[in-house]
Amino acid sequence: MNCNDFKERIADFAVGEPIPEPMQKHLKGCADCAAELQAARRVLDAVTPRSVVEPSPDFDARILAAACTTPSRPSRLRRIFRWAGSVAATAAVVAVAVTFSLRTPAYAARKYFGSAVAAMSDLRTFRMELRVRTRPHENFSFTDPRLDFVPHTVTVEYGDTLRWRVEKPGRIVVDDGRTTRMWCPEAGQGFFAPTGGLNAVEELEILLDPRLLMLSEQRHAAHTKGANYEVDEEGPTVRLRVVMPAQGDFRQSDYALNSSISESNTLREYRFDKASGRLTEVRITALLPGGDRVVLLESDRIAYDEPVDRAALTAVPGGIEWIDLSCGPSGNRLAGISAREAATRILKAMNSWDETLLDEAFCYYGAQVRELLKSVYKGAVILSVDKPVRSGDYAGVFVPCEILRADGKSDRLMMALRNDNSEKSWVVDGGF
Repeated sequence: MNCNDFKERIADFAVGEPIPEPMQKHLKGCADCAAELQAARRVLDAVTPRSVVEPSPDFDARILAAACTTPSRPSRLRRIFRWAGSVAATAAVVAVAVTFSLRTPAYAARKYFGSAVAAMSDLRTFRMELRVRTRPHENFSFTDPRLDFVPHTVTVEYGDTLRWRVEKPGRIVVDDGRTTRMWCPEAGQGFFAPTGGLNAVEELEILLDPRLLMLSEQRHAAHTKGANYEVDEEGPTVRLRVVMPAQGDFRQSDYALNSSISESNTLREYRFDKASGRLTEVRITALLPGGDRVVLLESDRIAYDEPVDRAALTAVPGGIEWIDLSCGPSGNRLAGISAREAATRILKAMNSWDETLLDEAFCYYGAQVRELLKSVYKGAVILSVDKPVRSGDYAGVFVPCEILRADGKSDRLMMALRNDNSEKSWVVDGGF
């Protein structure tokens, strides 16, 4: 009797089947297997459906009609980063996949889920090649149905620690298990923070570990309102379809609507291998006004347990100006005031290029980017600063501004400001 023999039966034991005496002896002497069985039982108990759900006959028509009654697309959104990108919506989609079956008794759903968990327990590597409608240099969360596809690659190594790399042509994120680093090659600027302190890949984070799609994120699914789903078994695969309304608060402004997957009305489609529980296909489609549909994200290839070069996986380039995101603003000259007043002070400081105030306001911008901003906005005169608005799931506010640049051109900006730092000081998070 060994651990592999026990793990092959862990799904059966988790759903209540008797444990043979030889395996009981192994269980008593193996802390790892005991912990895994206990965890499987907790998860299965948490995700077991208490009843069989049947979708209404008009499910598709009713939900799609409701999801498509949204305002038009706002101006494009620029944000340098987000501290708390929302993954709850994606989690809601995926976690349900092996937890619920609309045509299967609860016990069968438990056992299928348990088998999938056991089959995935020895996963060593994961790689996904996908396409997303975005811009190469933008945040990983940013999407726009009007844009062309940009190739992305997600590579993960499991083991003593989780190591991963997510990249597209203009932005790369690497985590070596201790530090997360994100950089934009063309800008020569990057950010870093301890692992867990920089949500750099935002909504794509849920794709880093397919096991977590089925386990830890189920609790998010239980608390996500407005999600409607159906599950079908198609031969050797299980297909999950979810209609998810845009998440966030759009009462003040629809500026952020359709600027990310979670802030869009979407149809998410996932396929899983029935035998192993492994994710085999992902497609997320934006549901636009008038009934139009545009694919926002689509997997091209998903592979498991391919060899991974660890050195290449976690490699970072030289010549990057690294900004420590754990440090925060360098002062509090923009603390204790309204966002509108902060925006006004920042724009006035840009006129004379007051570096003392701008060092605080642009603390997350490197020297090269600041020099670029200086070349464009030094000498600019304020024409208007309007009332700040909240939109979507952004943690800060957007301040509509209009300025007249020194070259005679006028710019309308939506300055993104946030003050969720230890100093409670407003900092610029995008908009230029």
